[in-house]
Amino acid sequence: MSGATAPWLHDAWYAVATTDELGPAPLARTVLGQRLVLWRSAAGTPAALLDRCPHRFAPLSMGRVAGDAIACLYHGIQFDTEGRCRHIPGQAGIPAGAQVRSFPVCERYGLVFAWLGDAARAAATPLVDIPQYGAPGWGLSRGYDRFAANWQLITDNLIDPAHTSFVHQRTIGNDAGDEVPVQARELPDGTLQCGRWIRGAPPVPVVRRFTGLDGPTDRWQLYHLKPPSTSWVDFGAYASGPEPGPAAQDAAPYRVLSYAFITPEDEGHSHYFSFQLRNVAVGDAAVTAEFEALYRLTFDEDRQLLEAIQREEAAHPDLQPLRIASDVGLVRLRRAQQRLLQAGPGAAPAQASAAGSSLSTSPIAVG
Repeated sequence: MSGATAPWLHDAWYAVATTDELGPAPLARTVLGQRLVLWRSAAGTPAALLDRCPHRFAPLSMGRVAGDAIACLYHGIQFDTEGRCRHIPGQAGIPAGAQVRSFPVCERYGLVFAWLGDAARAAATPLVDIPQYGAPGWGLSRGYDRFAANWQLITDNLIDPAHTSFVHQRTIGNDAGDEVPVQARELPDGTLQCGRWIRGAPPVPVVRRFTGLDGPTDRWQLYHLKPPSTSWVDFGAYASGPEPGPAAQDAAPYRVLSYAFITPEDEGHSHYFSFQLRNVAVGDAAVTAEFEALYRLTFDEDRQLLEAIQREEAAHPDLQPLRIASDVGLVRLRRAQQRLLQAGPGAAPAQASAAGSSLSTSPIAVG
């Protein structure tokens, strides 16, 4: 299935903005092919409405926040966070059709999420649980990018540890992992896990930079993706010696949990919200800035490649990719995504808990 023509799963939480983006002015953002207006009321409540006034169809994002409502620029008609009309200048009565579609929203992890599907299902579908977020001993860096690539091309990449050895040699990869097989499994909640341990290898650049390790190291890369598009990567390293396992990971001098929330904009563009939790230089603002630059570089390496692939798929929609052994994760992912897409509304699974599954070190069965 070509990523250029793939539909979207609406019954899921999608990151639509960072917390800091919602201020005193409305924000326009296209999500799953729909233009939304995002705003924060005077009470601090985030809101997401269809970006269209029902009067003359002017974009509400061109208007202004007026207390706990948003006012259309054209004639000043005001709508609350639920999309209900609260005031029409010059008249007392409010017509029955004075309503704008609203979308459930929640705010967590420094991000605002919206649900564009069946609103009745939103409350029963939790966000991914990230116990390390805000916990002592974990530093935080974050970023945002917009890819000129279909969302499935990006999720393919986020369940593919093998590309790290080739695409990211300047940052988180090196040649040592070239011939180490990628293994995959599906967790009980539907999360896909792909990964490998690389033992007795030279440290990759980022590990050498932050730990000073220069001899043989053992490192792990465990990639997780919860359909449709929530990703986290557990990556770390330590001096070779201890047997792989949770204790060795917890004691490692370098460990990063990298989260990505991929939100389709349209068929050829995607929003990429991300943050990294690290166990090195936790309170150091300069290191936070360095991590943000490091991951911006890493994601830019991915972006350039995926945008080139998007151009090829758009120009040749009948292309069928050759599959190789390291594609075991993305093949499973595409099948899972397709099952959800074919099932239609109401098919979205609950988001996974990152606790435990992201720390798995037991052999990963290929099947």
